[in-house]
Amino acid sequence: MNRVFVLGDIHGDFKPIRDFATYMNSTYDEKKKIDPSDTMILLGDAGLNFFFNHRDTEIKKKLGKYNLTYFVIRGNHEQRPEILAEQNPDGWAVETYFGGPVWVEKEFPYIKYAADFVSVYYIHGHKTLVIPGAYSVDKWHRLQNGWSWFEQEQLNPQEMLAGEQLALMDHYDIVLSHTCPIQYEPTDLFLGCVDQTMVDKSMERWMGKLERQMDYKLWLFGHYHQYRVVVDNVLGGDVMMLFNDIALDLDEYFKENSPYLASIEFHSSRRN
Repeated sequence: MNRVFVLGDIHGDFKPIRDFATYMNSTYDEKKKIDPSDTMILLGDAGLNFFFNHRDTEIKKKLGKYNLTYFVIRGNHEQRPEILAEQNPDGWAVETYFGGPVWVEKEFPYIKYAADFVSVYYIHGHKTLVIPGAYSVDKWHRLQNGWSWFEQEQLNPQEMLAGEQLALMDHYDIVLSHTCPIQYEPTDLFLGCVDQTMVDKSMERWMGKLERQMDYKLWLFGHYHQYRVVVDNVLGGDVMMLFNDIALDLDEYFKENSPYLASIEFHSSRRN
């Protein structure tokens, strides 16, 4: 089929992928069933490189059961693939996918990790800007408890500068990111236990400046654990927030020109 779907955070849990595949394969329409050529884009916090033990290995193996190729954008709750490749150069390789560079762990070739910096890809001919990274609002809680936290979770100033030059040089059909421009932050979803004055908003502010200057059709992000069509403007770009129980069919979106008609709602056993 060679279709492309997009899903938000799965946080090291294969169940949303299992439930999506089950839903799609349960239809009588053969054209809707999952095909090995189909790709699932994960908008960060996939959590595949988080524990660095058997738990990471187990979910990677389970994802391989569902006849999908995964295009993974780095969020804040996962290590940079480039760092993992430096630590284990024999276990990783650089390939080309969607016309751009991806990191691939040789043991799991069906998982393609987007570059750790702002990069351009071509998804079925649609020029796509990928912006990885975000800040962990629970950073200090993680550090106090000795839990995983990744020092290079956000883009650094040099990466943001290079990304800005790339973002403003051309029109983009699609922008894929983990966090979002600051003007689209869902403040009603902020955790009450987090002191927002302690949260680093540098990436969101930077993306907010970019978004106001960019020419794009569709911006998709995750991070905030809910599905929303933030902007639905026929005169401008659509902005959508995705989680793990509603997927977006990218091909259907560009066919129907509607985020609603292209959204696939399936039962997920992990909604939170």
